[in-house]
Amino acid sequence: MSVPKTLLLDTNVWISFFIEGDTSHDETVRLLEEATRHNITLSYTASTLKDVFYIVPRRARAQAIAAGFDVSNATFSPIAWACAEKMTEIAVAVGQSLPECSLAWMLRGEHPDLEDNLIMAAAETSNVDFVVTYDKDMLEHFSPACITPAQALRLLELHHHVEV
Repeated sequence: MSVPKTLLLDTNVWISFFIEGDTSHDETVRLLEEATRHNITLSYTASTLKDVFYIVPRRARAQAIAAGFDVSNATFSPIAWACAEKMTEIAVAVGQSLPECSLAWMLRGEHPDLEDNLIMAAAETSNVDFVVTYDKDMLEHFSPACITPAQALRLLELHHHVEV
């Protein structure tokens, strides 16, 4: 595999990045730090931004409830906005318009998940080097275009002498 210049991060990677306590949190933090340090462009889709905005505060609420906090009067909206802002600060949005929708539709025979296909279509039209994901189905159906965060870190290690 060649050294990546642009990585499109799937929704599950962004969620792992923002949710402390997630089993993959440390790995995704490390990946984003190393990618930034080596001037690798990180990207996301508009649908991912929307999903992170929706999912992360709900997970934060669930974590607070599990920890025994009373969240009946709490608002988690600031978390959603902070995550969206952080994404737009450290990564760039890639297109998801009619061409990506059409390509995603064409991929349905290869992979039945529209959301995954939209990510792959955006990756194709924006010429990213790899899609980074924890999604086993995407990794299986769209290999070698999809890699795990651990594989992305390994690529950085090989090309930039990063210790993983």
